[in-house]
Formats: sequence, structure tokens, C-alpha cells
Amino acid sequence: PGRIISPMPARIPEKRRPTAPHHPRLPAWVGQVPGPDDPLPDQVQQFLDYLRVQRNRPLTTVRAYRYDLAKFVAFARVRDPGGVLCDGLDAAVLRRYQIELAEALPNPRTRARALVALRQFLRYAYDEGWTAAELSRRVVVPRYIVGDPHPIATQTVPRLLAALPREGLRDLRDRALVHFLISSGCRISEACALDRGDIRPEGFRVLGKGGKHRTVFLTEDAWKAVREYLLARGQDASPALFISVAHPDMPGGRVLAGNRLTTDGARRAVTALRRRFAQDPEAFRLIEGLRSPHTARHTAATTLLEATDGDVRLVQEVLGHATLETLRVYTEITDRRKRAAYARLGDYLREVGED
Repeated sequence: PGRIISPMPARIPEKRRPTAPHHPRLPAWVGQVPGPDDPLPDQVQQFLDYLRVQRNRPLTTVRAYRYDLAKFVAFARVRDPGGVLCDGLDAAVLRRYQIELAEALPNPRTRARALVALRQFLRYAYDEGWTAAELSRRVVVPRYIVGDPHPIATQTVPRLLAALPREGLRDLRDRALVHFLISSGCRISEACALDRGDIRPEGFRVLGKGGKHRTVFLTEDAWKAVREYLLARGQDASPALFISVAHPDMPGGRVLAGNRLTTDGARRAVTALRRRFAQDPEAFRLIEGLRSPHTARHTAATTLLEATDGDVRLVQEVLGHATLETLRVYTEITDRRKRAAYARLGDYLREVGED
């Protein structure tokens, strides 16, 4: 009693050291994926030759399969260095690869493409007798939600095409390319693969996905834009319809025989166009929606659906889609009857509210 108890000193919390951001650890094989010039196992090369020669798949498709199968090659080499690719494959090995691929490619859409390529290879391997069992069914392709397309608004398209510059060969080529893509609905790879002698005003054939040909057409304005570009270009050594006008590809201003616009070059051309339009805010509103060459294909789909009152079968033929299901996202955007029904619903609700 009477003893004074001094209060305990307040505890000063220790400052925590900042922790480094957590990065998931990638599988060991990710850094060992063969590049485009690196050799692949003979079994993979035979499969790629089969796609190119017997299935007549476009070179762009063959390159995509090679790119995706190179990941599986890297996984197999780490698992069994020096072994034969298809030896020892079973459900457990494929399950392990799918787990590690998900760590390397978290985007399910990108991962799905790589697994589709593996499925096709495993079917071929079984037919060739390289695997004792048919293992393609052991590869599960992830489901993913297809994003909505973002086409240019139909009422903006004529003003955009009219505003495209035409001061030199680069401008005329870019103007012809945008006209061509919006008019024909072609993929950029299909457009870049065409030669000058392939196109005709009465229609011409392009080689699409799966090695399938289809006939496409150009509007009168698109045909004029292409002709104006070709006249300005004149006769040269390249048979390609669209060429690269970059200085390294035209030494001394000459067009060499191998000069052909690539898909990456086309994307850069659209980016450069957007950069030029960005100097004028009013003009940029016209081209703002043209974020890539593929946007022009989306625009062709929606404008054709609107122009034909929703004739999905015709648009399917023009775009070269394998199934009508692919066009569902477009029809939902352009369905006039659905928009009209919602407008009538709004009118009805206002009428009910006034009663």
C-alpha cells in the first residue's frame, strides 16, 4: 500500500521492412523455348511439313503452330534431356505441362491456342505410330470469354476514309490499305499475302484460315484508292500488292523483289496514322477507333450486317468464319430489331408513368 507503480512505457511499433512484390516463379523451361531459327525435333518438323504440304495451310498458320509447339519442346527437353519427344508421353506428363503452361501463360485465350496446337500434333503423332495411345483428349483447352469487338461507328467510316492523307507513296499505300480492309473484311495476313495481279474489280480470291479460299470484293471507292496507290508506285520488282516503304526496305528508293508489307509493318502504319491525326483533336475523333488493322475487319462485319439487315450467312461467307457462332458478338451489336424493341419498351414505360 502506498507504493507508486510507474506506468509501463508505451511500446513503439517496429517499422516493417517493405517487402518486394511477389512474382510467380516461372517454370525452368520458359527461358529455353526455341526461337524461330532454332532447330526443332524431327517429329515436330514432320508435323509442320504435313500442315504446309498435305493440308495446304498458310505459312502464317504453320508459323503459329511452330511458335506454340516450341513451348512443349522446351518442356520436354527439360523433363528428359536428350530423349525423343514422344517417348514416355502419358496423361501425367501432359497434365504437368498444362499446369506449368498456365503458370507461364496466365491468359486463357493465349494458352488455349498453344494447347490446340498440341492437340493437333498428338493426333498426328498417334497416326504416325509415335505414341501408343491417342493422347489428344488428355489435353483440356480452357474456356474463355470472347471480348466484344470495338468497330468504328458506321456513320464515322465515310468521314474517316475521306480524311485519310494522300500526299506521298506512304500515304497512298496506307489509304489504300485501310480502304481495302474495311471494304473486303480481310484479315491483315490475307491482305499482306496478296499480289498485284490477284485483285480484280469483279472480285478475287484470298487464302484464309485452314487453307480455305473465299471470294471477296472491293467497293468502288476502295478499288479507286488501290488503283491510285499502284499508279503512284509504278512498275517495280516486287509482285506484292502492299509493300514496305521504310528506308531500309527501299535502298536508294528502289523496290526490291522481296519487298512485301508484313503484318507488323501494317500495325506500325496504323499507329503512325493515329499519331498524325493526334495533332488535330477534331480529326483524331475520326481515327480514334482504328486501333489496329483488325479493327477494320470488325468494322466491315458490323457495317455489312447493318447494310444487309442482319444477313449473317452472307457476312460469314465474306469474312471466312467457319461457324455462325463466331458472328454472334456482331449480331448482338447490330441487331436493329433488338434496339427497336428496347426503344418501344422505353416509350411504353413513359406512357405507363403518365397514366
